[in-house]
Amino acid sequence: MELTVEPLKVLIVDDEYLIRNLLRMRIDWEQQGMTIVGEASDAEEALDQVELLRPDIVFTDIYMPKMDGIELSGILMERYPNLKIVVVTGHDEFEYARQSVKLGISDFILKPIRASELLQVTAKLRVAIEQEMGREYELMKLREEMKQSLPYLRERFVNQWLSEVMPEDELQEKARFFGIPISSGKPGLCIAVMEVEVAVPQAKIAAPEVYPHLSEPYYQTHKAQRGLQQQHAQPRLSQHQTEAHRQPAEEIHILLRMVGMKQVQAFYPQDSQTIIVMDPHNRIVVLSLGADTEFANQVQQLQEELQHTLKLEGCEVDVTVGIGQWQSAWGRACVGYREACRALDYQAFVGKNQVICFEDLVIEGGKKPYHSDAQLLQQLQFYVSVGAGEEAVLLLERMLSVPFSDVSQFRMAAMDVVTECQRAAIEQQIEGEHALNKEAVAAIFTADHLPELKSMLEQHVRTVSDVIQAKRQAKEGNLIDRVIAYLEENMGNAEVGLSSTAAAFYVSSGHLGRLMKKETGQTFVEYLTQLRIKKAEMLLKQTDMKGYEIGEQVGIPDPHYFSVLFKKHIGRSMNEYRNVKT
Repeated sequence: MELTVEPLKVLIVDDEYLIRNLLRMRIDWEQQGMTIVGEASDAEEALDQVELLRPDIVFTDIYMPKMDGIELSGILMERYPNLKIVVVTGHDEFEYARQSVKLGISDFILKPIRASELLQVTAKLRVAIEQEMGREYELMKLREEMKQSLPYLRERFVNQWLSEVMPEDELQEKARFFGIPISSGKPGLCIAVMEVEVAVPQAKIAAPEVYPHLSEPYYQTHKAQRGLQQQHAQPRLSQHQTEAHRQPAEEIHILLRMVGMKQVQAFYPQDSQTIIVMDPHNRIVVLSLGADTEFANQVQQLQEELQHTLKLEGCEVDVTVGIGQWQSAWGRACVGYREACRALDYQAFVGKNQVICFEDLVIEGGKKPYHSDAQLLQQLQFYVSVGAGEEAVLLLERMLSVPFSDVSQFRMAAMDVVTECQRAAIEQQIEGEHALNKEAVAAIFTADHLPELKSMLEQHVRTVSDVIQAKRQAKEGNLIDRVIAYLEENMGNAEVGLSSTAAAFYVSSGHLGRLMKKETGQTFVEYLTQLRIKKAEMLLKQTDMKGYEIGEQVGIPDPHYFSVLFKKHIGRSMNEYRNVKT
């Protein structure tokens, strides 16, 4: 938009018609880029005319009935600071008129009015007004640009707030400017950091067209961002791939983070107590202001939703979250952020797709050396040699429950376990890959995360045990069938969950969760929730029980949470469902 200057509007104020007419006729106002929009014969009429016509310039006589020109000018300057006022005076009034300049009056001219003097004054006024309009226009453009950049500036401020301790006055001032409500109410915040990662198969890296839902406009829009994002992201790709192959994969990473960001924002709609930004490492950061006791539960629900919805065909999408401890002061946001990042880093020990709370971490004071437990290893060999796979896995969990300082220590423990399994297989005269699967063992010693190591080690123990006992686990019945029967029988117990169910069947929570996903296509929580909602539907149809009574019957005693969960899954409230039942 360009600045266009319309003719400047002029108002003439004088109690003498001849003076007004002289001013009107003395020069060609149109040639000066001005137009006379009105006249007034006294100050009272002038005030009304200014209010109605909003002129840019007022020419006023000094002596007028009731109110003189100086007093009128003072009122006008107070009401309309940008208005230009020129006082028309005689020689005998000159000193008095000159004092009016102190009020902010732009200029004055002497009677009798000469065209040359009038032209000089109007030219000077036009230049001054056009300069002011230009400055206002530039200021308006700057404000518009700032308004467009405000989300970026706000995110940059929040990241600065997360990275360093800021003086309280500076923090409060900037927070007010960006509309962050930290100046009122009890101080305090809690921070979660979310990492969204996708493993793109190498066969699909150079062919973005295999992702039809990531449309071309997205690629074009964010092509310019690619260079900035690449310096932070770490896609799981071969080092021998070409740069041309890396770029489409990186675009997928960027787009997934953007989709994840939008879903997190939608999870907290118009919530001024929650701030959501992307940190310099392309992780989503959620700041909950105030003492929100439900924050961890909300983040858990959010993580599950993201993991469920952020999917690409043929790609594994991981969503892992770290939560810092509640901080009792606004200035401690950087502490909460660091704690959340440390909790997120702990995924190396507990695995991806988890919500990890910093306060739950057991941080050892120093690195302790690893020592083999000969008695437990001997007992493990016995269980494996007799084909007691469940007992062997249970003992393995016990052996691996001790704190490990790093991955290398766990690998030493894994070597002990593999050695005992090999001894048991040799003792039972089992040879070949069942005794020592070199590929599986190599994978154990090269895995990056402890949960992967535990899972593979558990699988190795199971494999050897199963071979020895001729698939003992299959004879006892399918584990998932037994778990489903157990859930159907015990769903009314609010304490039933993944951990308690895994303990009831002597398996790890992670293993059971993976089996449930593989066998049913749903996570453990999704399957259990579905069971409970189906049971609730039956009770609504067949009984007159109240909503909270049904919630207690199906193991969801919180009435509000049960009501929300029911409507989310069925699409109607319990009352609506009951009213339309057949």
